[in-house]
Amino acid sequence: MKVAIIGSGAMGSLFGGKLSAVGADVVLYDVYKEHVETVNRDGLVIEEAATGGLSSFRPRASDDSSAVQGADVMIFFVKSTNTAEAARTFAPLAEATTIAVTLQNGLGNDAILREHFGEARTAIGVTSQGATFLGPGRIRHAGNGPTHLGMSDGQNGKLGAFAELLNKAGFETHVDPSVESLVWSKLVVNVGINGLTALMGRPNGRLVDLEETRALMSDLVTEVVAVATAKGIKLTHTDPLATVMDVARKTAENRSSMLQDFDRNRETEIEVINGAVVREAVRVGIPVPVNTTIYRLVKALDRFHAETDR
Repeated sequence: MKVAIIGSGAMGSLFGGKLSAVGADVVLYDVYKEHVETVNRDGLVIEEAATGGLSSFRPRASDDSSAVQGADVMIFFVKSTNTAEAARTFAPLAEATTIAVTLQNGLGNDAILREHFGEARTAIGVTSQGATFLGPGRIRHAGNGPTHLGMSDGQNGKLGAFAELLNKAGFETHVDPSVESLVWSKLVVNVGINGLTALMGRPNGRLVDLEETRALMSDLVTEVVAVATAKGIKLTHTDPLATVMDVARKTAENRSSMLQDFDRNRETEIEVINGAVVREAVRVGIPVPVNTTIYRLVKALDRFHAETDR
């Protein structure tokens, strides 16, 4: 099976590297030339945070979009701000049977992929894996957790071989019919962790250490759960806050994707995480003051960071 990773930062490299070790023909696509060149020259090194162990993998890497042609599966890991551009670029390179999978954060990426690939070739996924980009050719696998997938058209049999490959690579994977529930359940986790880690400048696990950050996590999660309930969405978590706390502990050493964006003065995905909660809350008439505050703070810092880069 040929698997193209579209956006090979921390998470893309994690999945691509481990899939390359179990027989998949993997292409890591990324615009970061130094990362691409390092992977092709020296391999991809993955450090396991739990053990400190290092493993080297040999996926192919390329900054040439044509390298993904012939892929059976395209996994999108680009920032949500770049999903539309990536979909426009790669949809013409897809085969009639290629499946486009989003394992990105936030709401709305699946709708963009459906627009370009169609429902029959679009899969929505959520993953609780955590990874940190350490530098060209090197990442840290910072936390384990299940991955869930579902086809937009409900024909989940198409995902059987891919799910089997993911499980073989060490990613606990489940194919599920209730995709919207899964996406919102992952959103709850992102809302409870990402913005706070970025603003605090601390890895995930530090959020559970202080009474103040635990209280903020509780407020954020309570608000997003209220919005989901008003929309009639049944979450997979029986205790959403306990789940968020558990994820933070299990990925304690991970610098969230939003914190990694702050580290590099890059635009965050706040619009599709806390920003999405704010917009959906307006539609259902529910106040979400804590999510609104986190959204505004991160958005303001995004703008300040953009000024710094000019």
